[in-house]
Amino acid sequence: MKNYFLKFLFCFLVFGWISSFAQAQNNRPGFITEYENMDIRTIPPTDMVSPTKNERAMIAYNIGTYLMYQNRLTEAEEYLKEAVYLDPEFVDAMDHLGVVYRRLNRLRESEEMYLRSIELNKINKVPFLNLAVVYRLQNKLNEAFQLYLHVVQTHPNDPEGYYGMGEMFYIVGNYETSHVFFDRAIELYIEMNSTLVYDAFYYKGMIYYRTGDYDRALMYLTEARKGNPNNATLENAINDIMNSR
Repeated sequence: MKNYFLKFLFCFLVFGWISSFAQAQNNRPGFITEYENMDIRTIPPTDMVSPTKNERAMIAYNIGTYLMYQNRLTEAEEYLKEAVYLDPEFVDAMDHLGVVYRRLNRLRESEEMYLRSIELNKINKVPFLNLAVVYRLQNKLNEAFQLYLHVVQTHPNDPEGYYGMGEMFYIVGNYETSHVFFDRAIELYIEMNSTLVYDAFYYKGMIYYRTGDYDRALMYLTEARKGNPNNATLENAINDIMNSR
């Protein structure tokens, strides 16, 4: 009888521990619950560098990405954390989680996520570009410059590195060199038929505006307005030019 009781107690404790563990997993932050049955077709597709083979991680990534695009950052964080938890080498989830942390102004966590992504995949340009943005927000301009330079060197036909370099030289007031990089970015954006070309037009216009070449400034800023209709700095520059004539 005593042995039977001990066996019963042992089974009861083990079963209880398993049940508690399962419940803890379901209550763990980021565990897929509310959006479990979401139709994946409603989630905008994203370019991926290294898709995970873990189905649950992929679901969490899709949901987290959807929420990130909806600017529901706190919710997005939990699902993207879940994706990384389920696949610790899922760099696409890390990159998006880095974006979420940056938008939440948790720059240290954002930086750590991008560094982790870079360590796993040094060919992927995304964490280099996004980490450069984090460093700029931290006023680490030299570190940001080196990251953009890396992208230019490793992805010479990608406009993002040139655009970033153009911004960096613009920030420090080296307008002549900034022009060179924005010209190359514009060329590549046009080849890609990308609307991001309007952002490069904006910088070109602002450089001409700041150096007193108002005719060319107006030309570029008018083009930039097509893609940046709510840019107050752009509008102020255009109004200033028009009023000076």
